[in-house]
Amino acid sequence: MAEPETSKTAKAGEKPGPGRFICIDCGREVRIDSSDEDLVKCPTCACEMYNCLPMTHIRPDIKTPEDVLNPPKRKKPDDR
Repeated sequence: MAEPETSKTAKAGEKPGPGRFICIDCGREVRIDSSDEDLVKCPTCACEMYNCLPMTHIRPDIKTPEDVLNPPKRKKPDDR
């Protein structure tokens, strides 16, 4: 069975950009905040391959850079 196209991998030594990277051997998560940062070997098992979870907008109401700086208030479940 082929993996879905959304499942990307990255190798230690690459500069994959900001996001979360999950070691394919032990599952340890490594986070990168800068696009200039190198992906390192897994600190737990020294594996060099990771599954990529790129940084994305989680909240659907964040659509512009201004929204990031001044996020809309979250509605409470009681608000109707």
